[in-house]
Amino acid sequence: MTNWRLSTTEKTSAIEIETWTKDNLTLTLETVWDSGSALIEANEKPNIDLTNTDGIDIYIIEYPLEIEELCEGETQIIHPDEISLEEENRLNDLIESADDTDVLEAEGWELEDHELYFHGVLKLEAVN
Repeated sequence: MTNWRLSTTEKTSAIEIETWTKDNLTLTLETVWDSGSALIEANEKPNIDLTNTDGIDIYIIEYPLEIEELCEGETQIIHPDEISLEEENRLNDLIESADDTDVLEAEGWELEDHELYFHGVLKLEAVN
């Protein structure tokens, strides 16, 4: 079995979207990463469109993979309209201080969807 590294080649071309729900509310975290890479296990070179004009959600490609690296990201938090500004600020502080979204689980939020898109031209190389 060979490992293949799939990586972005352009800055800010890896976008991660997490959708969290609680009590019929939806909270979305969108992180734009400067770069990203994933290791794919495959006997032969994976059939992936490396010109990638539309972007690809790497979590749904047909090969087993592991996220190798996501570098230098900036997150935008999209809050539900139904919560107060005070609650928005509290959640922002909570997420920023923990530097991890696991704190949302402790607050009763459930992760509903997690996507990671690589946009633009991609690079695929065999690695040992």
